Amino acid sequence: MENPYVRKAPSPQQTLDIFEGKWASRFPGSFSALRAGSNALFEDPRIDWACNCLNDLGINLRESSVLELGPLEGAHSYMLSKRGALSVTAIEAHKEAYLKCLVSKELLGMERVNFLLGDGVQFLREIGHTYDVGLACGFLYHMKDPVELIDLLCARVKAVVLWTVYWSQDFATKHPDRPAGSGAVSTVQYKGFDCRLHKHSYGDGFDYGTFFGGPDNFSNWMELEDILAAFKRFGFGKLVYSAHENPNGSALSLVATKG
Repeated sequence: MENPYVRKAPSPQQTLDIFEGKWASRFPGSFSALRAGSNALFEDPRIDWACNCLNDLGINLRESSVLELGPLEGAHSYMLSKRGALSVTAIEAHKEAYLKCLVSKELLGMERVNFLLGDGVQFLREIGHTYDVGLACGFLYHMKDPVELIDLLCARVKAVVLWTVYWSQDFATKHPDRPAGSGAVSTVQYKGFDCRLHKHSYGDGFDYGTFFGGPDNFSNWMELEDILAAFKRFGFGKLVYSAHENPNGSALSLVATKG
C-alpha cells in the first residue's frame, strides 16, 4: 500500500488530489484555477433556469427544504445553497462520489447542506416526511424503474426539478452510432399507468471510479410524452419544461408542481 501520509502543509489542491483524475466538475470562483474536472457543474445554467422557474411559480427557495438525488460532487447542492435554500439534503449512492461531496462541502463551506450516503430511491420509499422541492438532475435515466421514481417524488415533495435524457426516434435516427436507449423496448404498467421503456446498456468492464451512471449495468429510458404524462398522472399537473438535444440523447429540463 502506498504511504498514506501527507508531508506538505494543507492546501485545497492537495485535498482535491485525493481523487486526482476522477473529478467531473471544475470548481467555482476563487477555486477555478485548481486542478479538478472540466465541467462547469458548479455554475450550471440548468439550475439557474430551475430556480427562476420555481420563483415564477411562487416557490420561495429561501423558505424551502430541498431533497437532492445524486449530487455527484455537490455542485448543484452548492448552487442551491448559494441561492439561499433553507436546507439541502443530498443522497448519494456512489461511495467515492459521496466522499467527493464531503470534500466540496469542506472547501466551499456549505453550511446548510447535509450529504447522506445511500440509495435515493430506497430513501424515498422509507421516509415518512416530505420536502418542499425535489431535485433529480441526471438521475431519472439511470433508473431501471423510472416511473416509480416519478411517483415517489410526487408523493414526497411539493415541487420537482428534473433534468434527464429521454428516448426519441428523432435522436436515434440522427445518431444511429450512439447507444442512447437503443436496447429492447418494453411496455410496462405501473399503478394503472402504461408507458414504453427503452433499455440502455452501460456495457461491461467500466471503471467505477470515473463512472457516473446508475448502480446496475443497464437502465430504462422513457419517452418525452410518457414523462410528462407520468407527472400529471401522479398529481403534478403544472409543468414548465424545455426539450433540447444533448450529446447523450434528447434532453428535458422540467419544473413540476401540483395543480
